[in-house]
Amino acid sequence: MTTWVGVDISRLATRGEEHFTGGHEPIAMAEKVALAVDLGATRIRVCLGTNSGKIIQKETRDMVISAKMDDYVSQITAAVSHLGKEVGSGDLEGICVASPGPLDLKRGSIVHTANLPYAEVPVIDALREEFGIEAYLVNDANAAAVGEWQLGAGKGLENVFYLTISTGIGGGAVVDGRLLLGKEGNAAEVGHTTIDSSGRLTCGCGRKGHWEAYCSGRSIPALTNLLWQGFDEATRKPLSVSTLVNGEPFSASVVFREATKGDRFALKVLEELGRLNAIGLANVTDAYDPEIVTIGGGVALNNPDAVLSPIRTRMGEYAINRVPDVRITPLGDDAGLLGALSISFNPGLIGR
Repeated sequence: MTTWVGVDISRLATRGEEHFTGGHEPIAMAEKVALAVDLGATRIRVCLGTNSGKIIQKETRDMVISAKMDDYVSQITAAVSHLGKEVGSGDLEGICVASPGPLDLKRGSIVHTANLPYAEVPVIDALREEFGIEAYLVNDANAAAVGEWQLGAGKGLENVFYLTISTGIGGGAVVDGRLLLGKEGNAAEVGHTTIDSSGRLTCGCGRKGHWEAYCSGRSIPALTNLLWQGFDEATRKPLSVSTLVNGEPFSASVVFREATKGDRFALKVLEELGRLNAIGLANVTDAYDPEIVTIGGGVALNNPDAVLSPIRTRMGEYAINRVPDVRITPLGDDAGLLGALSISFNPGLIGR
C-alpha cells in the first residue's frame, strides 16, 4: 500500500495548481479533499480538489498502450499516487475515475472499449488495493454531466444534458434531478445512435451510420471525403480546391481552418456537419427533454461558433419537443474532472 505525506490544505490552496512538496510529518487538513481522474486511451488527467469544486492541483500524463493490461493499470495507479502523495490518506475522501465506455460498474471495469486492446481493465479494484480507500467508476460523459449539473451552467436545474464532441461523441443525462446510468453505467451513449440509415460511414465500434462516424473529430475527414465523392464534376468545378483534393494530410482542424478562410468546399462540409449535429441533438431533445444542453470536447471548444451556430439554427427542423438552451460548457476541459470530484464526495450521485 502506498504511503502518502500530508500537507496543510489552507497553505496548498493558496498555491493554485503549482506543485507543492509537503514536509515529512502529516499536518491536519482544514477540509476534506478527494482525487478525480479523467482517463483517456492515450492521456490521463488527475486532480486534487475540495468538495466546493476547487481544483488545488492538476496533472496530465501520456499513457502508453502496451500489450499487457497490467502495465496500463500500473500507469493509472502511478499517476494517482504521484498527486495523492501530497495528502494524508486519512484526509482523502475518495477517488473517482471518469472513463470512456463501455463500462461495467458492478465489476468496476472498463470493458471492450474501441480505444483499448484489452477485454477488461479492472481499474477500481486496482485503485482500492493500492490506496486502501473507496474508489468509483463513471462514464466520462456522465461525469461531465454531473460537473455541469453541480458546478456549471446546469447548476440549480433538474434536466441537464452534456454532449462531448471530441475524438468521439458521448453524452450524459440528468433527468428529474437524477443522473441516468442504465444497467451497466452506459446510458446516454448518443454518439452511437443512428443518424444515417443508409450507413454510408462505419463507426469505430463497427456499426454503420452512427453519429460518431460522421461528426467526431476522428471522423470529419471521412465525412469530407464522402461529400467530395458525392459531388459531380459540374458541382465540383466552382468549388475552391480543397486540401483533400490536393492530397495533403488533413484533419478536422484543417477543415475548420479552411472554412475560416472562405474555402467554399470546407464551408459545405461544415454546413452538412451542422445539419447532422442538429439531427443528433434533436434526438437528444426528444429522448431526454432537457432544460439545457452544454457542449464540450475538443472539436466544440476549439471551434465554438462553427459548431454551435448551425445546431441552434436547425434543431427546430427535427425536434418535436421545445428546443432547449444550447451552449458551450463554461467548464471547458475540466467538466469531467469536476464531475468526478463531485462524485468522490457524494457517491450517491451514481447510486453508490
